[in-house]
Amino acid sequence: MSAVKQFIKRVRQEARRKPGVVTFRVFGEERLFWGYDLGSDTFIFEKGLWSSSINHAPILIIKKSELSVGAHGYIFTLTSGNHSVALVPLVSGAFWNIGAADVESRHNLITRCFVYANVVKGKVALSQREAESAKVVEADAWLQSLGFRVDEVFFSDRNSATLEIYRRQGQEWRVKPLAWNSKEMLTALNFSRAIINSKLKYYHSSYGVHFLPYAEFQRLLKLVDSDYAALVAVLKELVFVYQGQRRSNMRTVKINAHHEIELFGLKIGAAERFIIPELEDLLALVLQNKSATKEIKVKLYEVADTFKQLLEHPELADESSDEFIETMYLHLSGAIYQIHSSSVSTAFDARRTALPGATFRGNRPDFHVGADQRTKELIENLGQLLSNDEQVEYANVYELRENTSTASGAAGTREIVYKTNRRPLLTSMIEKRLARHTPGYGNYVLARVQAFKALGINLGEYRLLTRLDNKGGRKVNYFLRNRCPGEPLGYIKPRRLSSGGLITGDRSIDSDVAAAIASLLGNAAAQNLIMKKYLSATKSCRFGEGKEIFDKGYNVTTGKEMPKSVMICSMRGTFGWPDTAMTEKNMRAAFDFYLSSFTAVLYRFWQACESSISLSKCADHFFTGFECKTKEVYWDYMVNKEAFDMFDPHLHVRYGFSKKWKFALWALEQQHREIDELRTQFLAKIMELLR
Repeated sequence: MSAVKQFIKRVRQEARRKPGVVTFRVFGEERLFWGYDLGSDTFIFEKGLWSSSINHAPILIIKKSELSVGAHGYIFTLTSGNHSVALVPLVSGAFWNIGAADVESRHNLITRCFVYANVVKGKVALSQREAESAKVVEADAWLQSLGFRVDEVFFSDRNSATLEIYRRQGQEWRVKPLAWNSKEMLTALNFSRAIINSKLKYYHSSYGVHFLPYAEFQRLLKLVDSDYAALVAVLKELVFVYQGQRRSNMRTVKINAHHEIELFGLKIGAAERFIIPELEDLLALVLQNKSATKEIKVKLYEVADTFKQLLEHPELADESSDEFIETMYLHLSGAIYQIHSSSVSTAFDARRTALPGATFRGNRPDFHVGADQRTKELIENLGQLLSNDEQVEYANVYELRENTSTASGAAGTREIVYKTNRRPLLTSMIEKRLARHTPGYGNYVLARVQAFKALGINLGEYRLLTRLDNKGGRKVNYFLRNRCPGEPLGYIKPRRLSSGGLITGDRSIDSDVAAAIASLLGNAAAQNLIMKKYLSATKSCRFGEGKEIFDKGYNVTTGKEMPKSVMICSMRGTFGWPDTAMTEKNMRAAFDFYLSSFTAVLYRFWQACESSISLSKCADHFFTGFECKTKEVYWDYMVNKEAFDMFDPHLHVRYGFSKKWKFALWALEQQHREIDELRTQFLAKIMELLR
C-alpha cells in the first residue's frame, strides 16, 4: 500500500468523522466529500477516492489561521480532477463552514497561502508555485509529524529559495532533479498524463498547468460523430465558466502567463487572440443547436488548423519527436520559468543528481532513509579533511553520470559538497572509482598525480580511499579529489562568449574572450602532450573531451570577466603513449598524432566563434598558450632536474613507472627544444583544414 493510501486508512480509522456528507457541484458534476478531525487538523476526502487509483490526485494544504484568525491546525484535502475540485467549495465555506473567505481576499489566498501538491507514485509531491518558502517548509514538517517519512514527501519544482533551505539540511535529494536523457524525460512525461473530467488527457506540470498538445486536441474532431456528449464535456472543460469560477480553465492564470489549461507549443498570448474566442463561439453553437454537426465539424477543423499553424516549431505537433519531449519536459519541470524566456527552448543540462545523505546535528551526521553505504562512508570521511574544532554545517552528496545510458545510482563518480564553520564558501570533492582493481593501482595513480603536479601540471589534490564492496565483500579503491572550478569546453556555448565574459546572454561574441579561451586550450594541449595522455582502445589523447576545465575571473587589463585558467581533471590515459623508445622517429610520430588531435579540437572551437576571430589568429593564440606552458614546465624541471630524474615511487613492476617517467621527461626536453618547429607543423595542419 502506498504512503498516501496508508495515511488515508489511518485517518479514517483514528480520526473523528464530521457529521453528514457535503455535496458540491464542481465543473457541472455533483461531488461528495467526507470530513475528519484529528486533533486540531481537518482532513477532507472526496468520497470513494480511497478505493480507486489516486495517482496524480490533487492535494491542498493550508493553515486554518490563514482562513480564520486565531484558528489552529491544518486543513488537508484530497480529491480527483484538479485542485479546483476542493479549492472552490473550501474558500466558499461549503465544507462544514470552515474556510469561508470574502471575495476580495480569495485571489491572494488561492495564489499565496495554499500549498498545492499531487500524489505521485504513492508519495506527496509538493508544488510551491507562488507560496512563500516558509509555508512549503512548514507544510512538509507537518506532513512528517503525521507519519510521512522524509522520503515520502518531495518537491516537484526547483524554487531557488526553497532549494537552498533543503541544501542546508543535506536534503537536496528531496527536490526533484531535472532529467538528463531522453528516456528519463519520456518517463516524466508519461507519469504526468492526467485528466480533469472529460476524456482529454493532459500533461500536468509541477506548477498545476494542464498542457494540451496538438495531437490530443485533434481527438475533438472524432468526437463530433462518435460521441457528441463527450465533445460537449470537452468544450465545457476548456472554455465554460462554471458556477464558482470567475473565468474558464483556459483563461484562469496559473503561473506567469500560463493558464489552468494551456495549448502547448504556442507563443504567449497566441491562444487568447486566435483560438480561445473560436472555442467559446463553438461551445455557444453546440449548446444552442445540437444538430449543426456539419458546421461544428468545419469550425473544429479550422481551429485545429490554426493551432498547428501557430506552433513555434512544427516538430511540437509530433509527441514522439525529441523537440516535443525536451520542450514539454522543460514546461512540466518548471525549468521554462527559470530561463526567463517567452518561447520554448531545449537547452538544459542536469548530469548531477542529489542522493539521500545526512543532516548534520552537532557535527554528527543523521543519515536519511535511502542513504547507501558508499554515501555513508563518503560523509563519515569528512572528519579526516577537517582541522581541529572545524565542524560540518551541512553536506549534500551527488552522483555524476558519465553518459545518458547510466542508470540513476549506478554511476562510478560521486561528489560531496559541504560547508563548515571555518569556511565562507562551499567545498566540493569528487569521489571516483578507480579504473582497475589490480593491487597497487591506486598508488600508481597517486604517484603520477604528484609527479606531474610537481612539474607544474594543473592537477587538483588527490587522496586514495579504500572500502569494502557491498556485493562481493572485496576491497575497492576510490580516489577523492577537489572539484576543479569552472566548466569544460563543451559547455561554454557560443552565446556565452559575450562582451560581459562567460555569462548567459545572446549578445555579440567577444573576440578577446574567444582569444583567451584559444590560449588556454593551447595551455591544456601542452599539458596533455607532456603527460602523454593516450588510450589505445580508442586511439585518442582525450583532448577536448571535457577533461579540461576552464575557470573565469576578473581581468585587470580588460576590466571585465575573462577566462583565466585551465585545470586537468582526469588522470586517465596518462603515460599512455604505447612506445617509450627515446628516438627521433618515435618523437616525430607522437608529435604528428598529438598536433593532429589538437588541430581538430581548435577548429571545432573556432567554428563556434568564427564571426569574431579569424582562424589564423585563433591558431596563433592557441600555440602561444602551448609554448608558454611548455616553457613553464620545462623551467620547473630544470630547476629541480636531479630530484625529478631520480624519482622512483617503488611501484609494482607491472606498471612500468620508472621507464614511462624517464620517457616523459626526455620527451619534455624534445618538446621544448622543437617548439619553433612544432609551431610550423601546427599552423600547417590548420591551413590544411581550409583547403
